[in-house]
Amino acid sequence: MLINITMGQSWEEIADEIAPAEAPVRGLATGARRGPSIAYQASETDASGTGYLAAPPVPRCIAPPRLRPNASRDEVLGGQLEKNAYGVCYHIARSPLEFDADYEALPQRLNAVLAAEHYAALSGAELSDLVFMDIETTGLSSGEPLFLIGALGFNVAQTPRLDLFLALDFEQEAAALSAYHALAGGKILVTFNGKGFDWPYVEGRSLRHRVRFRAPRAHLDMLHVARRTWKSRTPNCRLQTLETHVCGRARIDDIASARIPATYHQYLERQSLDQSTLGRAAAMLSPILHHNALDVLTMAELLCFASEKRTWQDLNR
Repeated sequence: MLINITMGQSWEEIADEIAPAEAPVRGLATGARRGPSIAYQASETDASGTGYLAAPPVPRCIAPPRLRPNASRDEVLGGQLEKNAYGVCYHIARSPLEFDADYEALPQRLNAVLAAEHYAALSGAELSDLVFMDIETTGLSSGEPLFLIGALGFNVAQTPRLDLFLALDFEQEAAALSAYHALAGGKILVTFNGKGFDWPYVEGRSLRHRVRFRAPRAHLDMLHVARRTWKSRTPNCRLQTLETHVCGRARIDDIASARIPATYHQYLERQSLDQSTLGRAAAMLSPILHHNALDVLTMAELLCFASEKRTWQDLNR
């Protein structure tokens, strides 16, 4: 198949030429279905004339963290190095409430999703069985390293926690994979385009490094759910489009997913050149961590809205 690629095209645009939105989703880049929402006019309508779900005039916004000048690496990233059988990686543990106070209702809403039994993959599950996962990579296939895995899970007390497993260099990738598997192995995986991209990538990189892991018990891909639920009601089914039209939220100064691989390579170069300024090098990763965290949290919120058959507007009535 001949693909015409022009200078200035984004990663998402190229991926959509290779596999249009109506095509089966397989092997697309991490940002291909999670990219920035497209511009639209409120008067636009879909083919049926129904009209798109409204975006809020003043959406909830989650701003990236402000970094103190000359902060240390740990102050910038908010975590610490952790060791396992495959080496060391950087682990960041956050509460969803640090991003948005509205996430306080997330356990209750997800328990209602499980009780409704709308999705076969979630049949018989408890909240502590679920793991929402998203990755950031350096390429389009598992031949290239990944460097970040974000995972939202719940303990037996149903307290949510967002864990980010970061490889500060390529040598830490195996340890980051192992740390993720220790958290998520054998659980029910929830992703966005994860059947076509995230899980095959994690599986492929784990096999390459000979990292032991247990496959997910089941896998719910929210891209498929989103298409069934909102395809005719939104300009597209990219994650951030749904985030705006369904969740009523927008992002401030969000890094484009197409820029993430290059930014990580720039971080590696800066880190290797000057070990005395690790905090400034780590600051290049902060927007990526924030982007990944919001992607994971949005997946969980979209699952709630899809099961509830409502949007942000219904929560504000």
